[in-house]
Amino acid sequence: MLYDSIVSVGQSRVQIGSFNDRIYLMSYAVEDCKNINLADELIDIAVQEDLSKIFAKVPAEYMVPFLSCGFEKEALVPGMFGDDDGVFLSFYRYKWRKEQRNRRELDRVLSIAESKKGKGNVKSLPGNLQLCRLGHKDAQALAHLYERTFETYPFPVTDSDYICQEMEAGVRFMGVYDGNHLVGAASAEVAADGISAEMTDFAVLPDYRKAGLAGALLCSLEEDCVKSGIKCFFTIARACSYGINSLFSKGNYNFSGCLINNTNISGSLESMNVWYKLGQKQSH
Repeated sequence: MLYDSIVSVGQSRVQIGSFNDRIYLMSYAVEDCKNINLADELIDIAVQEDLSKIFAKVPAEYMVPFLSCGFEKEALVPGMFGDDDGVFLSFYRYKWRKEQRNRRELDRVLSIAESKKGKGNVKSLPGNLQLCRLGHKDAQALAHLYERTFETYPFPVTDSDYICQEMEAGVRFMGVYDGNHLVGAASAEVAADGISAEMTDFAVLPDYRKAGLAGALLCSLEEDCVKSGIKCFFTIARACSYGINSLFSKGNYNFSGCLINNTNISGSLESMNVWYKLGQKQSH
């Protein structure tokens, strides 16, 4: 697979390239608000590279310059930055990128998911399956699992070296083994400030998708993160997937918004739903 590059613009971290046909502001450095107009910088790069969308994750306190440049707020996660919320902003250079072709189906997926709100996910697994924290020794098996699961993916999770780098950067991977075979996995990307975690990279082999693996993985990741004092959980889930949206709704996550035609995953650009859940000590 081809993948977009991760580079610095100012002191902020962005993913950029033609694979997702976008710029993604992954980590906003607040120093940039004093030194450069980051929104303008990103738009200039998008024009130079002819990319159709800019997607930005920023603290709510710093969103006004983006809105002034034509960005739109598509989702919000309360408490993502502790005392400040996190907002997901999008800038569309072309009308087609904002057109949601399968809106009726996505609305149905969301409606069914929300009807299951708070019903809970199964934490236990059949006796032949083992749930465990994954490390470097599991990187090759993880890469193979992701290669079997996704036709395309926005990050190079089919590369074991990349997975090892992510682990070293603090990403926590949980997996389910059936004997010596890794049959399911997920990760928690913990923010540098230790306040929030993105629950992501869910993959379960088809023969195991009725066994409750995704729910057990989610619960295990949450429990592991709570021990570290993480108070805010969120996910960016494929809007067309009944299973993944229901998983988070059953886990008592709240729907926050839809990122239109946002991510190259499973072979095409897909819209993504944002879900969040706050820890007990946090209230908004």
